[in-house]
Amino acid sequence: MLNILLAAYLLVLSPALNMWRSLRPKSDKPPRALLRRYWSMSWHALVLLAVLWCGSWQAGYTLRDIGFDLPLSRAGALGLCLAVLLLGGLWAAGSIIEKRKTPQVRAENERKLLDSSLPWPRNGAETLAFVISMSLMTATWEILYRGFVLLLLTPTTGMPLAIAISALAYGIGHGYTNPKQLIASIVAAFVFTIAYAMTHSLWWLIVIHAGAPLTAVPAMLRAHQRREAGITGTSFGQV
Repeated sequence: MLNILLAAYLLVLSPALNMWRSLRPKSDKPPRALLRRYWSMSWHALVLLAVLWCGSWQAGYTLRDIGFDLPLSRAGALGLCLAVLLLGGLWAAGSIIEKRKTPQVRAENERKLLDSSLPWPRNGAETLAFVISMSLMTATWEILYRGFVLLLLTPTTGMPLAIAISALAYGIGHGYTNPKQLIASIVAAFVFTIAYAMTHSLWWLIVIHAGAPLTAVPAMLRAHQRREAGITGTSFGQV
């Protein structure tokens, strides 16, 4: 029963709430402090993991059933190697592209990133909290939407339909900014869900999911420093 309620929340209630929040008029209230936002994301993930633990205990699920293959299977090991190579390649490519950008293009890209809705950290304390929160949150979504949902649905619906239900719910759960964003979220959800179905290993998907935003943190910190330096310089110039 607990697992059915958790699945209903993940597949129906949570996507609907997130979509509604993204479509409703934006509030004029100032955003919450970043540390509070990180804590809010973390406790939500912890509550869901606690519910999953209770439901798994009732159903007799093991960590391996949910996707934590220890020792690593061959497919899981290959996936983990792929994840490391992919993140390393993305970092190297990003560094090369960054060096080739003109100052004007770099400033424009940094402005778009800093003005985005993502809660990027600005200092050491926020960076530590961001790393912990993002790692916990991304791992939680992989565990729930890939490991748990496919484990629960596949015996009833079959693997293809379970993949479609999980991916659509997770993609829609990212909310709506524009059609391109929504389609990209759903496509990415299908890629991750199919990848899990092929390997039955969550480790490498968690590494990719958590590593992708974390690799951008140094660039974001530099962007914040440059923006603050520019504001300070402008202030002194006005004086």
